[in-house]
Amino acid sequence: MLSHAATAIPIPATHGSDQLGAVATLTATAHTAGQVAAVLLIVTIVVWFYLLTCLIWPFGKCRRCKGVGKFKSPFGRAYRHCGKCQGSGLRVRLGRHVINHIRAVRGAGQNSTSKGGK
Repeated sequence: MLSHAATAIPIPATHGSDQLGAVATLTATAHTAGQVAAVLLIVTIVVWFYLLTCLIWPFGKCRRCKGVGKFKSPFGRAYRHCGKCQGSGLRVRLGRHVINHIRAVRGAGQNSTSKGGK
């Protein structure tokens, strides 16, 4: 019994099929643009939600001491403060740094305008 592998046979382009190919390409591009727009919308919503949570909860746990604020010595019962958070156990979240920067830039712009001068 002989089996033949299926091979793709290229179909030569004719005058009418060239226009159909252009329409199919245009439709695929429009579909892709819609997907890109949807992804950008979702990313924008996620970023705004994260910035909103950073407004409400500006601090997170210190990554070095895991929010405890101190380390136990290997021998004995002595503790020392975390050098990264100075013993508070907190750190400022990245989104809060962004919000603080935006506020500083906006405030600097408002302070630089002259009020009522010539």
